[in-house]
Amino acid sequence: MGQFAPCRMRLKQVDNPWLSRLMLAYNQKDHPIHSMYEYNPFDENDYKNRLKYLEEREDLARREELTRILRSYHTPELLHPAVESNLERLRKPGTLVVIGGQQAGLMTGPLYTIMKAVALIHLARKEEKRLGRPVVPVFWIAGEDHDLDEVDHIWVQDAQAHPIRHRLPYDQKGKYPISSLKITPQQLHGWLDELSLILPDSEFKEEWLSQCKQLISEPVSWSRYFARLMHFLFGKWGLLLIDASYPDLRQFEKPFFQQLIKKSREVNQKVMAASSALEQMGYDTSVEMHEQKMNLFVQIDGERHLLYRNDDHCFTKDGFHRFTLEELLNQLEKHPEIFSNNVVTRPLMQEFLFPTLLFVGGPGEVAYWGLLKEAFRELGLKMPIVYPRPSFLIVDRRVQKRMHQFALTCSDLLTDLERKKQEWLEEQTSWTLSSLFEEMKHRVSELYQSLSQVLDEEIGMDLPVMVEKNKQKVWEQIDFLNHYAERQLALKYETELRRWDELIQSILPRKRPQERVYNILSVWNQHGIEWLDQLMEDAPAYRRNELQLIIM
Repeated sequence: MGQFAPCRMRLKQVDNPWLSRLMLAYNQKDHPIHSMYEYNPFDENDYKNRLKYLEEREDLARREELTRILRSYHTPELLHPAVESNLERLRKPGTLVVIGGQQAGLMTGPLYTIMKAVALIHLARKEEKRLGRPVVPVFWIAGEDHDLDEVDHIWVQDAQAHPIRHRLPYDQKGKYPISSLKITPQQLHGWLDELSLILPDSEFKEEWLSQCKQLISEPVSWSRYFARLMHFLFGKWGLLLIDASYPDLRQFEKPFFQQLIKKSREVNQKVMAASSALEQMGYDTSVEMHEQKMNLFVQIDGERHLLYRNDDHCFTKDGFHRFTLEELLNQLEKHPEIFSNNVVTRPLMQEFLFPTLLFVGGPGEVAYWGLLKEAFRELGLKMPIVYPRPSFLIVDRRVQKRMHQFALTCSDLLTDLERKKQEWLEEQTSWTLSSLFEEMKHRVSELYQSLSQVLDEEIGMDLPVMVEKNKQKVWEQIDFLNHYAERQLALKYETELRRWDELIQSILPRKRPQERVYNILSVWNQHGIEWLDQLMEDAPAYRRNELQLIIM
């Protein structure tokens, strides 16, 4: 991402070529896959049905307590006036929620975390205007997750546009919730200083470096730092945050955890049946199934253990800890903070807590939510409307410069750029190396075939076999010369090919969409952060199967 002064960004919509089969199906209004979900996000009547359901479920006391917990979580440093306003609005009956979430990635993790927050705010704003009632955005921080390897690093582009992985060393073994891990100012400041040496010099480097350091002046949990950075970026737009591991929230969730424990077998059976149905339709949700899963975790000596259940006992996966159902419920009563959800029960808990109009999820989330319709019903709930998260791609001026240099369109960016690069290289000569050497091999074959016939007729014995072996050796030499010529051609156009690689690493780093790899600091360093405010002020049209290009 090139180094340029801030400019007015603009949006352009193009077809998204990176959608999975399931997402392509889900984005069709009348596709049979919608039978796996409670509501269709593209059917106006289902919005009315959802509103009616939420009105029937209205519980003023629960809403009041939820708002108190959220306010407590935001206090003291996450209370921008816009957040205060949305907390007050959420307290009032009839206010709806647009919700989505993510793990507490270092510096917010990949760009899709940022784009998910953008979508939550935009969609809340859009639905409030359309429905004529308050709608607030909520970002759920999965602080109970224990996969430190997934969140302890970021990817950025260095001065040569290479993807660089920068990890924060953290000496922690075991499956401990991210929210229980502390980061010290010394740790993070040192890591940020190292990052500043990786990123190219720019007029914005001191800005992001100073701001990220200001957010930590005392040891703070991994997930709290994530919340502080998200609040810095989106607090002014009223984005509410909640860490799933927040102790007050756990206490509030206790009655629902009781249901999840008691009905764990029924819930799991519903999920497994849905998984089979989706598989028969030809889709994979990538959720590991097991007939004894309770889809809940319990912490023992601080570490998370997935719970299983047979006819007599509940037990941890390693088999070292066993409980009766009654013992597990007693533990919940005394220590609700040691229980947490997995990928199956987290959506159910969110529905218990929030008056959710829309859940905004990425492709993987939309896929596994397709397992949960009957699980919601088993617990007396209804799955909210599942809205696909819009995808974004940043096209900065360095990318635009390369597009102009190589005569590429925006649509070309989304094709096989490696193939485009090879085609461009071949166009630099009046012939192609591959065809030239294939023709040479063809002529050699013809000569050897004639020679083989003559020798076989005149002498016989094993000469045709020897001719074939000799031909193969000549072919090997031709291939060697071909590869050598290709290397020399690449050297001749080394500068241009390096620019092709810069382009490719900007669009598809590590052969993955940009938003799934690079971190916001890579963009902030090159373009500042004003573009994000511009993006928040605009109202992009989220259309099915489209990719939002952020051109700046």
